[in-house]
Amino acid sequence: MKKLSISIIDLIHNSSSRSLYRKIMFPNYISIMPQIIGVWCRQLGHEVHYAFYTGMQEIKTLWDENSDVVFISSFTFTAQYAYALSNYFRSKGKITVLGGPHARCYPEDACKYFDYVLGLVDEELLKDLLHSLEPQKQGGIYLNAKAQPKSLPGARDRWNFIETAHKKQHIIKFVQMIASLGCPYGCDFCIDSKIPYQLLDLDVLKDDLRFLTTKIKRPKVSWYDPNFGVKFDTIMESIESAIPPGSIDFVAECNLSTLSEQNARRLQQNSFKMVMPGIESWYGYGNKSKTGNNTGYEKVKQVAEHVNMIQKYIPHVQTNFLLGLDSESGDEPFDLTRRFVDLAPVAYPSFALLSVYGKAAVENVKYENEDRIIPFPFHYMMSVHTLNIVPKNYSWEEFYRQYINLLRHCFSPSTIHKRFKNNDEPNSKWLILLLSLSLGGRGKIKFLESLLERLKNDNEFQAFVRKDSTEIPRFMTERIKSDLGELWEWLPDKTFRYETNVHSAMPVTLSDEVPN
Repeated sequence: MKKLSISIIDLIHNSSSRSLYRKIMFPNYISIMPQIIGVWCRQLGHEVHYAFYTGMQEIKTLWDENSDVVFISSFTFTAQYAYALSNYFRSKGKITVLGGPHARCYPEDACKYFDYVLGLVDEELLKDLLHSLEPQKQGGIYLNAKAQPKSLPGARDRWNFIETAHKKQHIIKFVQMIASLGCPYGCDFCIDSKIPYQLLDLDVLKDDLRFLTTKIKRPKVSWYDPNFGVKFDTIMESIESAIPPGSIDFVAECNLSTLSEQNARRLQQNSFKMVMPGIESWYGYGNKSKTGNNTGYEKVKQVAEHVNMIQKYIPHVQTNFLLGLDSESGDEPFDLTRRFVDLAPVAYPSFALLSVYGKAAVENVKYENEDRIIPFPFHYMMSVHTLNIVPKNYSWEEFYRQYINLLRHCFSPSTIHKRFKNNDEPNSKWLILLLSLSLGGRGKIKFLESLLERLKNDNEFQAFVRKDSTEIPRFMTERIKSDLGELWEWLPDKTFRYETNVHSAMPVTLSDEVPN
């Protein structure tokens, strides 16, 4: 096989910024799969240049000009950035490959702008791809492994890439690790819900933990699992047998059903500093929150008591909510969340809006059949800000007004002060304060207020969200142009049009077979 020069770019954000929050936190949002691709490429004998973009870096430092092929990992909200980069690279004779969530959600659209688009990837698929790389003139080729890999390179193998990331992390430095793939829960909004759950090699996990303690003083590990600790005793026994308690600080996304008091105490003993349980809604997903068939205020009380118990053992509890579900109507869902925040005053509430990301979930076909999907430019599709389906039981203005009022309550000066004062862990309380005063809280309110003002006064935006027009509002185009900066000239399609009904569209250019 010819030795290739390969650049790997992990797109974490879609605009430049020098904000303190982005400087501290965004380098810790790097993806694990681009590093894994880098390890596999090096093991095959290729040269690899790895970089990530948070908006703090000079864009031209992200790749090696001598690269033969460029891999780009992209979320949907960074897709237009990725498309522009791919267009630039292809003009220079380089082959481009897209991976990440956008590639899995919108493969047909991505194939218009990349030579190859990757869904699930294993080592064999990558090896065959690199052996047969060719520029694609008539549309890209979609490649998809039959299943998730059975094993992945660990932190020891990825250490060169981790060091590269840490050089750009000035205050908080996390190492991303993963113990499992897939999810045993069937949440209808989740890209992992149809991926079978599997534990990864626990011997690799234990070796990685021991390795990190030789490289970093008191390492911080962020578990990348969709749901950490599904097989709780097995995972914890592996951690406890590898390192002494308190050697590493951990962060994990766990479900309330996992977080019994016995388990929360055990996490505390092993220096877990933050957990992020998904509550989602007061009207469903009881299997994740261990609330059974309880709904409404009964569920609020039960969950608040549970979260307060966890908070006794783990200083930073982030509760994740999903708003905009069809099961919700009127004031009650928002009132119940306000009551929860009052009953669990130390927990940090995080909100996402129900958004339809192409093929991310099979159930998205429901919204296609009901003609409720709004073709927001990919650049705007951040679920913390944007609901891209017509609300079933609210007008657009009513929904955003309710959401803003909820955020004002959750991040009022008195609520922020109470959350700060009652947290006894210094690092946790200052991090929560930073989140509350920036993008996670007060900053989100400012953005949503501007959106609500446009819903009231901008005729173009009103027509767009009410599906009276498919024309992209001018303020959106201007925002994208500003955010892309010098890359704007390389954006191949400035209409931002794409097929929203991806389940009913025929995948003309896609292939499940690796080319020979």
